[in-house]
Amino acid sequence: MTRRDSVRGHVVLLLLCMVFLVAAIAVAGTLGATRLARDVGVLTEDLRSAAYSNLALRQRLSEAQADARGWALSDGSGYADAYRLALSAAEVEIDRLERLVADDPAMRPKVRAEVRAARGWMGFSQRVVTGEAGPYRPAYLTRGQRLFDAFLDRHQEVSEGLDGEVDALVAQARDRVRATVGFVVLTSVLGLLATALLGLRLVRRVSEPLHAMQASVERLSAGDLAARVTTTGPREVRRVAAALNALAVENQESRGREAQVVDRLRALDRAKDDFVSTVSHELRTPLTSIAGYVELFADGFEEGCSAQQQGMLTVVRRNVDRLRTLIEDLLTLSSVEAEAFRTSFDVLDLSHLATDVAHDVADMAARAGVRVHTSGPGYPVLVNGDAGQLSRALLNLVSNAVKFSVDGGEVLIRLTDTDGNAVVSVVDNGLGIPSPELATLGTRFFRASNALEAEIPGTGLGLRIVQTIADNHGGRLVVESVEGQGTTARLVVPRALDGVARVPAGGIKRPETAITPE
Repeated sequence: MTRRDSVRGHVVLLLLCMVFLVAAIAVAGTLGATRLARDVGVLTEDLRSAAYSNLALRQRLSEAQADARGWALSDGSGYADAYRLALSAAEVEIDRLERLVADDPAMRPKVRAEVRAARGWMGFSQRVVTGEAGPYRPAYLTRGQRLFDAFLDRHQEVSEGLDGEVDALVAQARDRVRATVGFVVLTSVLGLLATALLGLRLVRRVSEPLHAMQASVERLSAGDLAARVTTTGPREVRRVAAALNALAVENQESRGREAQVVDRLRALDRAKDDFVSTVSHELRTPLTSIAGYVELFADGFEEGCSAQQQGMLTVVRRNVDRLRTLIEDLLTLSSVEAEAFRTSFDVLDLSHLATDVAHDVADMAARAGVRVHTSGPGYPVLVNGDAGQLSRALLNLVSNAVKFSVDGGEVLIRLTDTDGNAVVSVVDNGLGIPSPELATLGTRFFRASNALEAEIPGTGLGLRIVQTIADNHGGRLVVESVEGQGTTARLVVPRALDGVARVPAGGIKRPETAITPE
């Protein structure tokens, strides 16, 4: 087993090809750019400067010639100084031009010829202007013009030579650019072909065993415990295949143990349900007897009971009611946690359920001096659910709001349709819940500290039942509260996509009044 027979080896080889490709392109580009920069430097520095000096030399000698002619055709005043300045400037340009073409064997002879012609005219014109040639004669103009024309001819040859070298350098730079681009393109194409071939080979060697592995995994997921993965391909893929095969063997062995565990858990669950049901029913009978005898005792001895005895009877009644409520809550919680009611889901109008609950707590609210109000959107709000369980959840929320409200308080049951969800908000202005205790709401048997201090009866299972019912309906319960200001509990249930609301046979009440629009 070699490194080349692995995904890592293939990837490294692929990366090396890419690095070689990039390096080749970089070297070719650098060399081409360097040579091109050198040519451009020669073109822009030496040749351009030489052409400028050559042009300046002609300009200065033309000015000197004009001054010499002016001196000859006049009395000479005002031209001699300008003539000398032009000659001095011409000498400067001659020196610069010779220096610039000193390393150019093609242009050096031409520049020398131009300089000789220029100095020939300059020497002749100086002898005439200074008087060294004797009295001025018209023939001097003709001879001077011939010398100047000879200079112009040599000047033209130099200009054409410089232009020719510029054209040659431009053509050479163009050829080098083309060669560099061609090399880069060729290298890129070859590199891309090599990279593509290596990539395809890597993909084929990896993808084929992976597809086979996927098929085997799908067979395992479908329950075919005898399915196994073929151990082919690169080293890493073979290791994964071997690990999956080991996992499949372990899974096959654990399925038997899992079946035994599931059977035991089911037996324990049935035992738990039987225990809760049995204990609850067994407790109901003595509680009913105790409650009956307490009422008989109170009716038979009401006039002869002392205040202390009346207080004891009240305590007994309160504890009997508390035990009865606790038993009912335990049975309800056991039922909703078992999710046994899921098979009886119907399309329901949540507004009717909320109205029913408002009527159910009317007497309780009246005794507590609490007003209950309802509001809704004014049209059916349909949900998929169990009517009895949703009614129980709403009843728990509303009865809690009434129970924890102060005398003269108000409870609002508000139904809204928001973002595909039906939301029933129960708002009160009662005791509220301390902020540190909000995180523990919904745990079994939890009751707020201020409720315990106020000695408000309860089992601590109401919100747990509501949360479980909400979870089983795909919804949630949200509680917001401020101590001393009140509580808002929101039951959120997904809306039914379509359907007609109906009530199961022998189901919930249908009052004449409905929730009024907001």
